Amino acid sequence: MSDRQNVSLDAVDRKLVELLSADARMTLTALAHAVGLSRTAVQGRMARLERDRVIVGYRAVLGERIEAGALGAVLSVVFNQRPCFPVVERFRDWPEIVNYYSVTGPVDAFVVVKVKNTDALAELIDRMSAVQGVGEVRSAVMLHADFN
Repeated sequence: MSDRQNVSLDAVDRKLVELLSADARMTLTALAHAVGLSRTAVQGRMARLERDRVIVGYRAVLGERIEAGALGAVLSVVFNQRPCFPVVERFRDWPEIVNYYSVTGPVDAFVVVKVKNTDALAELIDRMSAVQGVGEVRSAVMLHADFN
């Protein structure tokens, strides 16, 4: 993450990031048209943004629809290792994780998860707690989602 802070983005780079944040499936041709550059120029910029870790991946964001019987929870995580980034990399791709938020204050992160049931939530908490660098994991089960 610290690498990302040292990268200088011009207006075109910021526009590309904005467009991809809204729709990660945009084609190079559509991106090129939107920023007024050639497809090749956009491809080069995208490669640089990925290399500089401004863009670290592409993913599908699923709607808030919860399948019957699914359980949503927010985990509050305290790390006992600094920097935190290497610890987060150990669980970043776990399929139960919907969103990850690094925050300030007594808690280092909030992790939104979706699991099948309470047993799966308990297993996930145990697995995350066992990750080297994780000091404490607490959970709050979601009762209702008011915003989409």
